[in-house]
Amino acid sequence: MIKTIVLGLVLGTTLGVALATELFLRVGMQPHTFLLLLSGLFIAMLLVHRGVAVLAAVIVLTLSVLQSDQFFITHGFDRDLLMVALLLVVVYPIVDKVMHS
Repeated sequence: MIKTIVLGLVLGTTLGVALATELFLRVGMQPHTFLLLLSGLFIAMLLVHRGVAVLAAVIVLTLSVLQSDQFFITHGFDRDLLMVALLLVVVYPIVDKVMHS
């Protein structure tokens, strides 16, 4: 129980807040601290009971989304497509579970 809470807080304060900030900026909303923390904890709740492969994919995709614009120009990536891939990795297991129940 304590391990799950600590993992959720760590994921929420690192990956969740970074991802939430990027999502708010992409949509054109001003990120406020309270909304960032709530969004970060929500994303962390989605990731707490996932496997190591999903967490590794989320970490890699989050780090790539947070790179500078020069990185995207050099390697030919699109930040929006990486964001969609990241959201699919986070949300797909839940949608798949709901559809098959």
